[in-house]
Amino acid sequence: MALDIESSLCGRAMRERRVLHLAGIQRSDDPAAAFVGSVGIDVYLCMPLFYGEQLLGTLSFGRRAAVPFTDEEQRLMSLLCHYVALAKHRLRIEQALREGIETQTQLLAELNHRVRNALQVAIGLVSNEVRSAADPATRTALARAAERLQVLASAHRPLYATAEPGLVDLAALFGDVIGQLRGDEAPPEIIVPEPVAVPIERAVAAALLLDTLLTGPTAVPRIVMTMCRDGGNEILRIAFDGVGWERGVDLVGTDRLISRLCHQLRATLTSEGSGCLILVMPHDGGEHRHRVPD
Repeated sequence: MALDIESSLCGRAMRERRVLHLAGIQRSDDPAAAFVGSVGIDVYLCMPLFYGEQLLGTLSFGRRAAVPFTDEEQRLMSLLCHYVALAKHRLRIEQALREGIETQTQLLAELNHRVRNALQVAIGLVSNEVRSAADPATRTALARAAERLQVLASAHRPLYATAEPGLVDLAALFGDVIGQLRGDEAPPEIIVPEPVAVPIERAVAAALLLDTLLTGPTAVPRIVMTMCRDGGNEILRIAFDGVGWERGVDLVGTDRLISRLCHQLRATLTSEGSGCLILVMPHDGGEHRHRVPD
């Protein structure tokens, strides 16, 4: 026999939002008690499950013996119902969170896809202008703009996404940026003791900074990414080790783009001996004090 909730005893308890305690079910002619009686129950107790004012369902108890539930038994069952309601509420919240995360993931994926497509269109348009420009200086400037647009597009590729929505694998992105600019050279050596994932807006700024630092005859560096603690904040330290890279410190005061990108990342550029440039920035969203790290 299938249970029709609307016309059942538990349905009545939900509609009336009260406890039902019935005895003599086997002798009852109440249609709502038909299902309970069919399974041999003679005494029936149905308690609504509440979380605050929210009705979550019911929990029922029955016995075949014609002995009503005592007050002590009902208090114990009421306590049990309280904890069942808490558990059901938590399960609902967890399910809503899972659905929210899934929706967020889908929206972020769609947003990245649309941004990436828009950037590819922009790259095509700028590249077309490069081919039609007569002035060499104009062609150079447009080619550089197309190159930077390609860096932006790289950060939105699913290839560099991490398990957490909105975060980008920074080491993989750096490798791709260097490959785009210096594809004719040996692949870069990037050492990452532990995965480094950053929000996409910070990944874009860091990739543009690397792209700008790579401009000119600078050699492809050996890159080491490490994380440490500084004043309660998690700090990301990136070392660029290569001939001439220590001169990148001077660009902070002379190159407006590098200066603005460092400001956006709340980062500092320092040198560590000959041929080593150090980029230090907060990794956990905290503020980095602008000084040379220990």
